[in-house]
Amino acid sequence: MIQRLYFIFVFWLTTVPLFAQTAGDSIPTERRFPLRSFIVPATLVGGGAAWLGHPTREPFNHTGTVSSADEYLRFGPYGLRVALQLAGVKPAVNLGDEIAVTVLSNVVMGGVTEGLKRTIHSTRPDGSDRRSFPSGHAAVAFTGAELLHQAYKHKSPWISIAGYAMASATAVLRVANEQHHWADVLAGAGIGIASVKVTYAVYPVIKRKLLGHRRQSKNQL
Repeated sequence: MIQRLYFIFVFWLTTVPLFAQTAGDSIPTERRFPLRSFIVPATLVGGGAAWLGHPTREPFNHTGTVSSADEYLRFGPYGLRVALQLAGVKPAVNLGDEIAVTVLSNVVMGGVTEGLKRTIHSTRPDGSDRRSFPSGHAAVAFTGAELLHQAYKHKSPWISIAGYAMASATAVLRVANEQHHWADVLAGAGIGIASVKVTYAVYPVIKRKLLGHRRQSKNQL
């Protein structure tokens, strides 16, 4: 089952950018997201799937709850984006597009994450439930980090580093707090990154069709 799910995920990653190849807009299309850009998220998800049958948490095997910071740190990249906006640091795209890709990326991420949780039924390290794989906290954090990277990488690489540092700290704390295995947070990170890339690839198509529909409606009035 794991191999089949991984195949479906990789197929999804490779076909969506191709679908968007005719799009043109202020949001980047597949020209900025060639198939090789999906190697990292696919590798993360593949690594998580490979480790799923051999759960490991070393060196956090018997740590208990270390800190509740992961409950808030997962939103750190989103908070940094808001802070930069308030400080007048403009992102690579306009505010409307930025909000749209943020919402769509989280919808994609949430759908994939929840679907896998309901399919895999992996038990958490503390035995509290069977919703361990993949990590939702890691997926949220890395979605935010990738959105931050895409919006502000033209300004400074340190902004991207800060976002990914917060996302990585969230993932490590989820393992340390006995909420997840390494397989869970690896897959969550890959899903988060891939969700943003997929959204950036298809968003121009969606926007163009919506604008075309609005123009057509106005012409009919």
